[in-house]
Amino acid sequence: MTAVQDPRAALDALAGSTVPYLLGVRHHSPALAAAVPALLDAAGADVVCVELPADFQPWLAHLGAPGTVAPVALAGAGQDGRLGFYPFADFSPELAAVRWARERGAEVVCCDLPMGDARWDGAASPEAGDSREEGAGPAPTSFAQALTAAGTGRAGDDLWDRSVEVRAPGSAPELLRRAALSVGWALRRDAESSAGVSAVDLAREAYMRDTIARAAADGRRVAAVIGAFHAPALADTTAGREQPPADGTAAQGAPTADGAAARSAASTGAVLPGDPSPVVTSLVPYAFDLLDSRSGYPAGIRDPRWQQAVFGAGGDPELLHDAAAGAITRVCRELRAAGHTAGTGEARETLRVACDLARLRGLPAPGRGEILEAVTVVLGQGEPLGRGRALARALEVVLVGTERGRVAPGTPRSGLGPSVEAELTALRLPGPDEPAPRELRLDPLRSALDNRREILLRRLEVCGVGYGEPVAVAGTGDAAALSSRWRLSWAPAVPVRLDLAGVRGVTAALAAEGTLRETFRRESADGGPTCALVLTGLRDAARCDLPALVAQRLAEAAEVLPASATIPEILTGLDLLEALRRGHLPGTTPAGRQAAGSLAADLLESAVRSLPGLAGSDDPEEAAALVALAARAGELRLGLRMDQALADLVDSASPLVQGAALACRVLFDLEDAETLGARAAGWIDTAGGPDARRALARRLAGLLTGAAPLLQSAPAALDPLLDRIESLDDRGFLDRLPALRGGFDTLTPAGRDRLLHTVTERLGNRLDLSLGASPQLLALWTAADEVGRAAVASLRPTPLPHQPTEAPAGPTPAAIPRGSVADTPHGGVPRLSATDRWRLLLGREHDRLPADARRYAHALDELYGAGRGEGSADLGRDDGRGGGQDASFPTAREWAEELQALFGAEVREEVLARAADQGRRDVLAELDPEAVRPSVDLLTSVLTLAGGMPEQQLARLRPLVRRLVDELAKELATRMRPALTGLATPRPTRRPGGRIDLPRTLRANLVHARRRPDGGVLVVPERPVFSTRSRKEADWRLILVVDVSGSMEASVIWSALTAAVLGGVPTLSTHFLAFSTDVIDLTDRVDDPLSLLLEVRVGGGTHIAAGLAHARSLVTVPSRTLVVVVSDFEEGYPLGGLLGEVRALASSGVHLLGCAALDDGGSPRYSVPIAQQLVAAGMPVAALSPLALARWVGDRLRGESR
Repeated sequence: MTAVQDPRAALDALAGSTVPYLLGVRHHSPALAAAVPALLDAAGADVVCVELPADFQPWLAHLGAPGTVAPVALAGAGQDGRLGFYPFADFSPELAAVRWARERGAEVVCCDLPMGDARWDGAASPEAGDSREEGAGPAPTSFAQALTAAGTGRAGDDLWDRSVEVRAPGSAPELLRRAALSVGWALRRDAESSAGVSAVDLAREAYMRDTIARAAADGRRVAAVIGAFHAPALADTTAGREQPPADGTAAQGAPTADGAAARSAASTGAVLPGDPSPVVTSLVPYAFDLLDSRSGYPAGIRDPRWQQAVFGAGGDPELLHDAAAGAITRVCRELRAAGHTAGTGEARETLRVACDLARLRGLPAPGRGEILEAVTVVLGQGEPLGRGRALARALEVVLVGTERGRVAPGTPRSGLGPSVEAELTALRLPGPDEPAPRELRLDPLRSALDNRREILLRRLEVCGVGYGEPVAVAGTGDAAALSSRWRLSWAPAVPVRLDLAGVRGVTAALAAEGTLRETFRRESADGGPTCALVLTGLRDAARCDLPALVAQRLAEAAEVLPASATIPEILTGLDLLEALRRGHLPGTTPAGRQAAGSLAADLLESAVRSLPGLAGSDDPEEAAALVALAARAGELRLGLRMDQALADLVDSASPLVQGAALACRVLFDLEDAETLGARAAGWIDTAGGPDARRALARRLAGLLTGAAPLLQSAPAALDPLLDRIESLDDRGFLDRLPALRGGFDTLTPAGRDRLLHTVTERLGNRLDLSLGASPQLLALWTAADEVGRAAVASLRPTPLPHQPTEAPAGPTPAAIPRGSVADTPHGGVPRLSATDRWRLLLGREHDRLPADARRYAHALDELYGAGRGEGSADLGRDDGRGGGQDASFPTAREWAEELQALFGAEVREEVLARAADQGRRDVLAELDPEAVRPSVDLLTSVLTLAGGMPEQQLARLRPLVRRLVDELAKELATRMRPALTGLATPRPTRRPGGRIDLPRTLRANLVHARRRPDGGVLVVPERPVFSTRSRKEADWRLILVVDVSGSMEASVIWSALTAAVLGGVPTLSTHFLAFSTDVIDLTDRVDDPLSLLLEVRVGGGTHIAAGLAHARSLVTVPSRTLVVVVSDFEEGYPLGGLLGEVRALASSGVHLLGCAALDDGGSPRYSVPIAQQLVAAGMPVAALSPLALARWVGDRLRGESR
């Protein structure tokens, strides 16, 4: 290359080069793509050399065909795993050159190094070496920095944008060419004067020079469309070279000069022209959303739809102005569709600002940078959240686009489809020639072939091809299954879906990686990735054997999971990391396995810190998660770290978690087995009332989640329970029986069988009164017994006169030996032996129970008899070990009457409430509204079932719900009233003071509606509501933002009742926002908690940020606004949005409070890591009772900060 130092002289030399005529380009450049046809016309080129690997030469005719619609991509995959991917759009200069050549009949030659050439790996070539010039000096001049400083000064623009793109409108094509060449020369000189040009680039340029020399061998005019960086190395390639012979033999063989070049190429692993290519190449459709550089795909550009508009303007400033106006108009349209204000006025102002910025920078028309700045200032309105995110989504739709290209008809089929078909054939899997469905069992850990099959099927599953469907496989015991089953079928839709997935890659690996990256990018675009998204992405990347993606997801998991994962998510992550560490998943490397082990330790530490957040949980899955976490922590000897946390849970958590935490302490040897048995016996002793019995069932359920094997193996744990069950009087045992049965129902049927076997062994031998002999044999046995009895009686001496002649009526309870049966009724209650009591509470061996006791077993089997897990399929078998075989009660009424007769009214109500918890709607009709004991637990069950009822059934349920709500609200108001005294003088709410408020009057009196004989409806206004003449006194605003996702049932009820009480404070305007994934404003129903609760549908996900965004829209005077968030803070959406909303509210002066629980117990169930981040962002978090919340509200209204 030339050694000219003066930039102007160097640029003149480059622009004046004739062999070849140099067109220095960037891969995507709308300005140059529009100018390429005019420049090539001016050059009169016979041959166009484009910077593409020579492997793609067969595809150029199809690339330039009229039927090919951009965007499309050329892709190549070598046998050594080297990949090449070259997307093209209408604004790609290379595609413009190929199309020009087709129209003019010129030849097009790929002049870059073949992909199979070993020099791509950086091996030294004959010309490689340090290209820096002698005496360059320690501080060379940076020409690139000089060009940058002379550019627009616009933030975010690179050197090419500043020097070429933004100055293109209105410029002549030759000026654009010179500007592009100047950028390439500056970058080249800076590279040579610093670290030198890489060996790969030098090897590529040597190949390009040889290719250009061959193309110009017969005097043809050659134009080289190459990267501007390489242009200085290709100027005047024939200067100083020996001309090749005129017969063209050199063009068909080795490069010019002599055979030394060929020998040198052979020694370096180079690919010579004419050699067969080991690279598989494809021409596939592409899409704008993948072409955008933020998608993660190579060779992309920002905002391709806007670049297409710039290309369409063809350098005309007026057309570019029109394109900017159109883009701004479409952004406003998208904003309006998202529910934000953006009309003609905003659009005109945005365009004016963009044009003003362009004039200030000396540009002929606004470009992408000016549009983005104007849109952010005018349409964003300085709001980074809410409207700002809607604006970002609108810009993505308008500036990025989703346009998809297609290849011309007649183009050979290539890409993902043929690649997958070949791979299926190699793996002996069903393909197009075998379309019939087939089921396959794979063992990937033992068979290399099955491992390759599993990887391919997982990749196709990720791509959504629909070829294979996984079938669930159960592991042995609690272990995960190591094999897999697939149902395979080559359906007619599979080839079509392969073509669609081929946009993201030409092999199954590339397509799977592209799909996973795009899915992750799209779902994490709004606030960052969630824990569930990271775990899913990591699992899928590992299953698809994508080590690079696994490493990236592990890094993201290390950042996201410890900071925000819940305990169940942590356990899922630990299982996944363990599989990675042990190599059970294919996408691992030694570094990845080490990273997985390190992250697992961090997650365990995070889980230990999160234990207090389980205190209020009533979910059996979370109790099981706590036990599983304890087992994992025990393997790493973290028991002492968990000592205090588990002790706190045992003392103050919900009954379910208390039992599970006690089991964990025993597993850690922090408590002995005797203490466990004594505590469980104490729970049974104190279960004298309804609440205590419910707590007993939950404590036993939690305890047995982790300690069931201990009861079978440790006599010290079982003996206190045996003694306590046996020492209860019959009535006391039967009162506790439903709760005991509910607690032990946590065990599987097989587990209860094993426990009963252990119990009978501990109780000793007992008589077996169940006889299976024939009637004839029983008659013979009876006759023999009578003969024996008579013989014994004849031997008995005559009693003395002073001795009693009559035996006692029956043995006293103390005389009944342990394990014997005494079923004589006593006061209407059957007398039950210890063994029979255990049969009843475990729900096993019903056929061995006395006749009177079987009624109790049958009544409870209606609720618990199904069983779950191991052994449940054996229920009802004839060997006597299963549950009873009696038919179910025909109706809920008959069942309720049986419960009343056996257990009494109080226990009957408890059992029916438990049935309602499990989803039986028919039992609600058996609850007497006037006699039922109001409780939040019962109201929760009723409301859960009411959510899916038709209105006709719901009408019959309203009296029950009305009484429960009224009684609970009255009780709560009595407790909260002292905390609210002195805030204001209450006003009569229904005193006539103005015009009647007809809508509120109708709503308040619907219960008094009467149907007329003619079919009309008459509403009797017994409670009229009037509009006040005075000014509204409420000058404080309370916004309750209540999470109604699936884990918040009790808190939702307490929130509604609390809102009703606070709504009666005249100086306080109370708003009620219910949210799951959507937000519903129920403020108009605050004064009627029954209507509010019936309107709420508990369930779904959690989007706290959306609830806070709605609350922020209600704020008018921040300093006099209270925002209370009632949630478990397990945000199901990216955490960045939630933290941003909290910071925005806190910085505005709003009084914030987060309630991790709102109930009488104040036991929180929440995500500790997220709560800690919310506290740091400005929102205090606490677990409060309604009374404590009322005190907090009262303090704020009085101006107190405590």
